[in-house]
Amino acid sequence: MPAHTGQDTSVLQEHEFERLGGTRTLRCDVRVIAATNRDLAAMVDSGQFREDLYYRLNVVSIDMPPLRDRKEDIPELAQFFTERSAAELKTPVHRVDPAAVKLLMRYRWPGNIRELENAIERAVLLTDTSVVRSEDLRLGGWMPPVSPGDHPRVVSLPAAGVPLQEIEKQAVTEALRMTSWVQKDAAELLGISPRVINYKIKILGIQIPRKRRSASVGGG
Repeated sequence: MPAHTGQDTSVLQEHEFERLGGTRTLRCDVRVIAATNRDLAAMVDSGQFREDLYYRLNVVSIDMPPLRDRKEDIPELAQFFTERSAAELKTPVHRVDPAAVKLLMRYRWPGNIRELENAIERAVLLTDTSVVRSEDLRLGGWMPPVSPGDHPRVVSLPAAGVPLQEIEKQAVTEALRMTSWVQKDAAELLGISPRVINYKIKILGIQIPRKRRSASVGGG
């Protein structure tokens, strides 16, 4: 954008601008694509964003929900990132294992698509096979078991000890967070039934976020 105050809207509307210090009007033939994770309409109302610039930018608006709200896109995105990372890293990895896809679908993705991209790239780099497996993924610092028969240490106990109930509460809470608070999916992650996890939530005093409560009740 030109440095002149107000010329940004002139460029957008008239496709004209002047160089800083110049006297000749120049024309340009461009299309502007702008993206933001901020609520610009609210910022206009609060005076934090210029109203004229907002309406000139907001010709065609595409709202993109966060990844956790459109998980049906995850398999295709994961495959795309796998192929791209494999090409860049020059590795023979060509697909994502179905079990790994299932794990990706359960995760809540607080870092959105960028976190998915990084997770896949890291998995492609770490795997010693031609596919991305569950054990190659590192989601939110959590590492899945290496195989059904393995039992890796997932809890580090302090020297003074810790009540078993507290460990159980942390495990159930983390499973719920990883599955966007869907009790049925969290129960599957922990290898228990939806009825049992519903009982655990009650006796352990786990608080379900209000906006997730109505969606989770059906899975209990």
